Amino acid sequence: MSQHEQHLLLAKESEPDVIFIGDTVLNYLGQTQTWRELFEPLHCINFSIGFEKIQNTLWRIEDGILDNIKPKVVVILVGSNNVSDSPENIADGIIELVRVVQSKLPSAYIVLTELLPRGRNRNPLWEKFFAVNKLLK
Repeated sequence: MSQHEQHLLLAKESEPDVIFIGDTVLNYLGQTQTWRELFEPLHCINFSIGFEKIQNTLWRIEDGILDNIKPKVVVILVGSNNVSDSPENIADGIIELVRVVQSKLPSAYIVLTELLPRGRNRNPLWEKFFAVNKLLK
């Protein structure tokens, strides 16, 4: 909850050109030297929270993290923590998230990234995420 409250405050005080909305992968990106060197100068804000599921991200958007900003680009990477859901449910959740973002930020360009494989070797989650990505295409 404190991260969400921090994001709400950041949204009120910032005028980002690019925002990132996502789960663990994007959250960790925001904590790297790469983020500080390459993304911060582009007026980017990272609204990602580690271990978050799609439904949590939808709730945070409905609770106002997008209400006071007008970014040009929104990057979305979420769904990799919905491991107990079917590929169809994950894809439906991601599509709903994109729909909500579009309704709140109609002039923003949305970049929806594919779910990335988890684990070093091919495993059932890889197959699930490949199925989600195919549904989203």
